[in-house]
Amino acid sequence: MRIQRPAILLIAVGIVLLIVFLPTGLVLKVEEMRSPACLYQVPVREGDEFTLEFIHSVQRTPVKEVFRIDGKGSIYLIETEYQSFGAGLPTMPDVGAEVEVEGGKIRITGMRRKIDQFLVAVSPVPGHALTVGGEKVELASLAQPGTGLLIRVARERLLAAFVGRRYEWTRKRI
Repeated sequence: MRIQRPAILLIAVGIVLLIVFLPTGLVLKVEEMRSPACLYQVPVREGDEFTLEFIHSVQRTPVKEVFRIDGKGSIYLIETEYQSFGAGLPTMPDVGAEVEVEGGKIRITGMRRKIDQFLVAVSPVPGHALTVGGEKVELASLAQPGTGLLIRVARERLLAAFVGRRYEWTRKRI
């Protein structure tokens, strides 16, 4: 009987270590650039898409960028839509991409630009939002205008799945 107790204890310790350290699924994270604070995260899977919408700082017109996540956690820009050419907006499509001009909008589809992570500054102009899984998050609800945010995909630990998310109450259903 003495051998069984250490074996049970060893198994229990092993299970606890797995729960704490075993990476499980992917999560899309929005973090403060200058600190380790995670302001928003949501579970994602391979093939999931998310959008970033904002008002162009020079043209003052809406821009929408669509991203897709692969199984390794890489982010790819796959589509962009805007109303007029301006600084930082594409003028020529990538190889294999297509340009559509309809209803006063320019839409480039079929893109595949790999972006492992990227930075955005929270805009003081309303409409700067991240939409993922049908949930729309106004970036100004996460941080003050001008704050640098890092958007990336990470592996979530099993333990993190049981811990609540900061700012979950600010997410808006669309």
